[in-house]
Amino acid sequence: MKIAVIGPGAMGCLLAASLTDHHEVWLLDHNPERTALLNRQGLLLENDRGRSKPRFVKVVTDPRLAAPVKLAFLCVKSGRVREALRTARLLCDRDSLLVALQNGIGHLSHLAELPGDIAWAVGVTSQGATLAAPGHVLHQGQGITRIGLTPELSASADQTGEMLILAARTLTRAGIATEPVTDILNHVWAKLLVNVGINALTVIHDCPNGALLEIPEARAVMAAAIGEGCEVAGESGIVLPGDPLKAATEVCRATAANISSMLQDVRARRATEIDAINGALVLKAAEVDVPVPVNRELTRKIKEIERAYLDFP
Repeated sequence: MKIAVIGPGAMGCLLAASLTDHHEVWLLDHNPERTALLNRQGLLLENDRGRSKPRFVKVVTDPRLAAPVKLAFLCVKSGRVREALRTARLLCDRDSLLVALQNGIGHLSHLAELPGDIAWAVGVTSQGATLAAPGHVLHQGQGITRIGLTPELSASADQTGEMLILAARTLTRAGIATEPVTDILNHVWAKLLVNVGINALTVIHDCPNGALLEIPEARAVMAAAIGEGCEVAGESGIVLPGDPLKAATEVCRATAANISSMLQDVRARRATEIDAINGALVLKAAEVDVPVPVNRELTRKIKEIERAYLDFP
């Protein structure tokens, strides 16, 4: 099967390297220099058992070289989704399925703007992956991945549903345990609230995930931020699977030494995904008339930190 992965970040490289044993995999990158590097060196996966041999996929900047594909996985940061969807339109046809794997909820409105002849689904994953270097993935934890259709897509989705099952089976066979679900937005929100409680606080306290549990002030703010998120979710018709605060606490313990993606971005002087996480929650809260002062303040603080190194007006 011909599969495209859009974005050479940690998750994109993990998926591309994992899928290449059984499929023709194309990795899309907007950076020509990095494209050439990845074609030369291949992709490396490293876990607690050591480092894999290089796995070679076709890395290109022009999506027309790969089109059409059966499956496409959108693995860019939330801030690049709109740009990456132009690539997806060139990769996909009526027989394709695009699966979007982003943090937060900021990308959902962009996906909804896709033309009707492109089938798409949303995914949420608890795979732990970070980049040690371009194409070199530290695979630090296994976890379930869920994919599904949003409610507005589910009404006439027989063919898309079959593709969804195919996508889940394909990922599972590649070692990425995946299940199709009918309530994907509930799971997206559950992960959103975990990120709401962890990511911004790791930046503010400049610490790995586990250290947040040792800082009383951070634990209090985490509980308040997630509490606000639960109220917004309820008013938005979301049924959360489980207790988000308990889940965030468990994530902190299970990934105690990990540096959150937001703190990685700040340390690398990149734009963060705050607008897709706490910022997106603030916008959603305004729609359902729920006050969220803690999340509003967390968003403000992260944007202030960003402004110190980004050329924002």
